[in-house]
Amino acid sequence: REVHAAPVEDRRLIVFFCCNGVNMDRWWPNIGYGAMSESSFGGDRGLSPLAPFASKLLIPRGMHMSPRGFGWDASAGDDHAKGMGCKLTARRLLEGSTYADGPSVDQHIAQAVNPDGAPALTLMAGWRANGVLGHISYTGSNQPVTAEGNPRLAYQDLVGLGNLDDEAAQRLNARRESVLDLVRGEYETLLSKNLSAADKDKLQKHFDAVRDLENNMNGSIACVLDPTKEAELEAINPDNVSNDSEYRIVGRLQLDVMAMAIACGATRVASMMWGSGAGGPIFNWDGMSHQYNHHKLSHGNTMDDNSGSEVSGYETMLYDIDHWYSTELAYLLEKLEGYQEADGSTVLDNTAVVMMNELSHGKDHDFRDLPVVIAGSCGGYFKQGEYIKVTAQADTKNDADAPHNKLLTTLCNAMGVAETHFGAPDLGEDGEFDQLKA
Repeated sequence: REVHAAPVEDRRLIVFFCCNGVNMDRWWPNIGYGAMSESSFGGDRGLSPLAPFASKLLIPRGMHMSPRGFGWDASAGDDHAKGMGCKLTARRLLEGSTYADGPSVDQHIAQAVNPDGAPALTLMAGWRANGVLGHISYTGSNQPVTAEGNPRLAYQDLVGLGNLDDEAAQRLNARRESVLDLVRGEYETLLSKNLSAADKDKLQKHFDAVRDLENNMNGSIACVLDPTKEAELEAINPDNVSNDSEYRIVGRLQLDVMAMAIACGATRVASMMWGSGAGGPIFNWDGMSHQYNHHKLSHGNTMDDNSGSEVSGYETMLYDIDHWYSTELAYLLEKLEGYQEADGSTVLDNTAVVMMNELSHGKDHDFRDLPVVIAGSCGGYFKQGEYIKVTAQADTKNDADAPHNKLLTTLCNAMGVAETHFGAPDLGEDGEFDQLKA
């Protein structure tokens, strides 16, 4: 189906962020640049689970990170730190904290497009490292946003249960009552206080806005998960939510919560971080039976500092991990495709889901030839079904042109937030990646 340009207010952005790089030899489509079809993703490709969505994918090739790694651009932090802290900010890391020196693209856009400038929904699965390695999202310089790792808490906050007592929460779950009905007494008490006319007007507007949200801002999509999913959320043990054993379950539930929140209008911007930089789980599910965590495998070594022995067959293990993450991305895309808008389009049509990674080739800590996938056209802003080289160089592994800050600038404009240069003003390049625009 042809996707027509959607109004800016209907567009959404999701960042799907993975760590430790990919198996570069088996990640990209197995075709030349140009149009893609399902056959572009053979079974030996890390992206093969995305084949059913080939017509809605855009894969740019040849971007490098700005600021550059390997110490080529002055910045605090090592290459893992830069891969986490610079990828959504395109800013240097600060001496001392090693946090980014500016806002990330998700929070920058959310501040402009979400009601009342509400922050982007920021979720994660797995163990979170301290400091820069455990954060990708920033509201400003040295202001990291800590992702919510418990999908039950994320859901409760979204549907208004987070600040309700147990009795009220049970009533809402059992009878699907309006959150505002449950707190109406508190609302009316606030109105009866000696508030200024301006404050009363603000309170009424907020009440009306939430009521509009519950009545479905998009016409038919409710901000609630089905009872089966709610039961799965209730079953989560908060004491082990970050354990490797819960990684797959928690990750799926986070994607359920995220898809619902994006679809129903609870937020227009969200990010999902899988694990932490220089870390990640030991994959022991869905046919994988690894002995070492993702970071060790990215170096093919039994020790994080490369002081151990080589892990036999680690390249295949990395491919299996890439394939698994692509499967999870396909799950999210299927969820978004299942939500229909009032005009007959799907939420996926009106969203840009951007798969990004801390690094490209993990063993080398490389910042060049970044693995990126854009799914959905963001309401007709992006091309679809194409594999596009964005660098003018013959070798896609270069730092001569195509800095990734241009992708972040393009995402801003796709969401209706006018920008000519996102990130550090003295790094990267001005403008968008026009090759990616419809």
